[in-house]
Amino acid sequence: MVTKLFTIPLQTICRLRFQTSTSRAAHTAARVADSDLAASLEEKLNAELPTKTNNGATIYRVPDRLHAVEPKAYEPSIVSIGPYHHGAPRLQAMENTKWNFFHRLFNPTKPNRPNLNALVNELKHIEHKARGCYSEELKLSSKQFINMMLIDSCFIVELLREAKEIDFSKKSILLKRWMLPVLQRDLIMLENQLPLFVLNKVYKLTSSEDTEEPGLKKLSYQFFESMIYRDSDTPHNNELGDEKDCGSHFLEQFRASICPTEVLESKFRVKEPHMFRSLTELKESGIKLKKAEKCQPLDVSFEKGVLKIAPVSMDDHKFTLFRNMVAFEQCHFSCKPHVTAYIFFLDRLINSAEDIELLHYAGVVQHTLGGNKHAARLVNNLCKEVAGAGYDSYLQDVLQEINDYCDNLLHHYLAKLKHEYFYNIWVSLSTVAAIVLIYLTILQTVYALGATDARGHMNKHGWKAVIEAFVVPFTGLWWPFEDSSMPGKENSQIENSQLLVIIF
Repeated sequence: MVTKLFTIPLQTICRLRFQTSTSRAAHTAARVADSDLAASLEEKLNAELPTKTNNGATIYRVPDRLHAVEPKAYEPSIVSIGPYHHGAPRLQAMENTKWNFFHRLFNPTKPNRPNLNALVNELKHIEHKARGCYSEELKLSSKQFINMMLIDSCFIVELLREAKEIDFSKKSILLKRWMLPVLQRDLIMLENQLPLFVLNKVYKLTSSEDTEEPGLKKLSYQFFESMIYRDSDTPHNNELGDEKDCGSHFLEQFRASICPTEVLESKFRVKEPHMFRSLTELKESGIKLKKAEKCQPLDVSFEKGVLKIAPVSMDDHKFTLFRNMVAFEQCHFSCKPHVTAYIFFLDRLINSAEDIELLHYAGVVQHTLGGNKHAARLVNNLCKEVAGAGYDSYLQDVLQEINDYCDNLLHHYLAKLKHEYFYNIWVSLSTVAAIVLIYLTILQTVYALGATDARGHMNKHGWKAVIEAFVVPFTGLWWPFEDSSMPGKENSQIENSQLLVIIF
């Protein structure tokens, strides 16, 4: 028996050993990399977490996506309030004016001036609470933060006291006339706020005991009320409320004053209604537009084919107000997005210059934005990068009613008939004349054979016969139900019909 020995070349053996060694090294390197990654993640997990949480924040940084659409709407023009824009070089000119207000309030030569030490101590006690109102970790030291709160809050309360005077713009020594609307715009911005409990504390400690002053809430309403149209006999939603229960800052407080007071929650909403029809399209469906009376600024109603909208004045400052309210609603989830829903409603309603024109002629919209086309474009830009209100929209039921009305074909065809044939008095008269002419032509064809007898009937009965002849088409409706066996009844009907043909 011969045994065959199989020998493996040395080169092959070396290659196999090298591959095995390489594979082991790769696995070892992978395990080391995984270990390093895990260690890195553990280090991050074990790192000290920030002590500040945003649960109680009410003053936010505007989200980047909104800020990028219209940066000027969120950045103060002349005055910095609060920590977010504190120390900005472009706003330093107003710091001197702030100090002048502060000096006037705490002037050493002023009799019965407020106690500055007591005020500083009070602000120290509420510093931690005030810091918690901001969504970002503030890098200001305790001294810097208290100094900022003191100067800014004294400026605001003195400004509100001075602005309550009717001739404020004429008498003010520290402010120019052009500054008032710009200050209104700056002080309502989301990133330019102080907590209201800070302002209330400063207002109370700097009020004179010798004179009775209105509450800070009332003064702030008076200061900002010109920023939005409101009927003179329509009260603010929170006008009679407690001074302590008025929102966390000026923007939230003013927003609460214009939002609907009563919003009915539907229990049977299956899906969110969508209205993509513009005002021009709604008009073609037979919907009429009217200005709502004695209503809140965001009120919208729809009933029996009539859409009623509260009047709104549009300019750059109003758009700034709307943008900052929307930004607040996008960040603060505990509030209903009523302003967001209203802005989306306007966006759907306005698609062209014609839509703005219809709103203008109805008394709903007044604007100082140039042409109607430009105004429509600015309205549509308000919703850019904004998350919709969804099921939280207070206008859901109104939108559903509008959709149901437009989906009714009868409403559509009646509106089309009215638009094409009865849109003014001359076209209406022409349409009626054409109908009468067609009717008479038919009568002439049907009753042409009895003309001789009809002339005799006219000579016999005069104008009475003429009147009877005109109502032939209507009397014909009940002829079948009348007793034609009555003497002369059938002959009289035929004579009247023939007479109408002769007259024309």
